[in-house]
Amino acid sequence: MENLGEFIINHWILSTLFVVLLWLVFSDTLNRKLSGLQLIGVEEAVRLSNHQKALFVDIRDKSAFEKSHINDAVHLPQSTIKEEEKPLKATDKPLIVVCDSGQTSRLAAKQLKSKGYSDVYVLRGGLNAWREAKLPLFS
Repeated sequence: MENLGEFIINHWILSTLFVVLLWLVFSDTLNRKLSGLQLIGVEEAVRLSNHQKALFVDIRDKSAFEKSHINDAVHLPQSTIKEEEKPLKATDKPLIVVCDSGQTSRLAAKQLKSKGYSDVYVLRGGLNAWREAKLPLFS
């Protein structure tokens, strides 16, 4: 411990990189906690769908949706979320927002929460995770 200052001075690039990586990890976690976004895995999404009649909201473009989508998913392009006051009629059901990788759906989930939908989830890994779990897709 007495050599920590000397190490930081001699290896300032490594020390800076460590601090930046640490900040990135904690800022992402903190951001998720503050935004109220709940990322869920495929198993939890299936459970929500079966037990609470959760609604899958697919925000990908029309051609990607028509190519393959989760059964009974509602197609709601992200631009529609911005434009309409209440883009979905079902406000009492949990919403599971889906994109290809799970990254774009975070923004869409935030937008849905700002429109008054309270029970909003993001499918971690998106449709890619759904495919990896070998769950059915429809076209």
